[in-house]
Amino acid sequence: MKNLDWYVSQFKDVRPNRSRNSVSPHKMCLLYAVIDLIGDGIINRNVIYFNDTLKNRFSWHFERLSKSPSDHLDMVNPYFYLRSSSFWHHQLKSDSVAVYNAIKTPSQTSLFNTIEYAYLDEELFELIKNPTAAITLRAALAMNLDTHEEGFEQWARAIGKGDSTIKKYSSALKGSISNWFNEANLTQQNILAIDDYFEIARLINKAQGVKDFVDYNRRGNHMYSAALNLYRAYLDELSDAEAQYDIAVIEKDETIAETTKPTLIQARRGQGRFRERLIAQWQGCALTGYSNISLLMASHIKPWSKSSNDERLDPYNGLLLIPNLDKAFDLHFISFSDKGRILVSEQLGDFHALGINKDMQVKLSEQHLPFMSSHRETYFENLR
Repeated sequence: MKNLDWYVSQFKDVRPNRSRNSVSPHKMCLLYAVIDLIGDGIINRNVIYFNDTLKNRFSWHFERLSKSPSDHLDMVNPYFYLRSSSFWHHQLKSDSVAVYNAIKTPSQTSLFNTIEYAYLDEELFELIKNPTAAITLRAALAMNLDTHEEGFEQWARAIGKGDSTIKKYSSALKGSISNWFNEANLTQQNILAIDDYFEIARLINKAQGVKDFVDYNRRGNHMYSAALNLYRAYLDELSDAEAQYDIAVIEKDETIAETTKPTLIQARRGQGRFRERLIAQWQGCALTGYSNISLLMASHIKPWSKSSNDERLDPYNGLLLIPNLDKAFDLHFISFSDKGRILVSEQLGDFHALGINKDMQVKLSEQHLPFMSSHRETYFENLR
């Protein structure tokens, strides 16, 4: 039966070109682009045209993921050769079957002459429309690019961590921490093989019950907890490609004044004036009251892509939350009633291990309600 698990296995094995000791990201970039456009509602039927909209999103992912100078920006090959995957199909133009079957080296002209559009298995198309399944499928695609160890180290280096710190953290994650958690029956995996943000978040919360972790973490000046938290931040970044894309769009938008762009970019990152307004409004985590402002996240209620520029900076379109709550809210696993009572999707799984309970409540004002209604009815309800 073709369910989510079956498609996850297929996405983990899309057979990228691995010549010259590097992985060509073209097929993954095209699938990421398709997932994006389905999620944004731009592709609202199971019809994937070879057009500029798809090319632009593909190009953005390619610039983000390409690591080799030998890689060339070309969507023709993945659009054609993904047919070797069981879930990607071509609707051919009339009387073009023979020409299509004779294609040895595809070109844009040969695609336009023979292919009307591409389409997915209907089951897969419906799964991608579910935000939870889409996140899982994105993570499965990432397995083709590199190991999480390599990806984590590259990301940590990009955000300014030193090589000695990176190696120390990486060794701890795949060595001592994995061994301690395995012995405590919290997981049987190498930590660096886990690609689920919430699974890592649950392990972080349960780590205080693991004696070896607690003892060595204290002796090591909290190095082990720092490594776990940094890996969680890496997985957070992996699952938040939409935010990176939104920032790239702002940077290239010639209709936005150059003086306005930094304000909008900071707001998309949950920083700057937007964050300052939320701190002034909430004084701490809107749900738990946790008051260490440096660890709190500024989260939009009505998603950025659906908001006007004024709404993107409106403090009533935001909540200040601890990281686990922020991630669950951003991915629509939790929402709130008009009276502020928390609503938890069953698809979040063991939410208690994330520090979430169904007695939680947030004090919403009248100004919050239109934004919260949009979040609840448009996004959260689709996960129930």
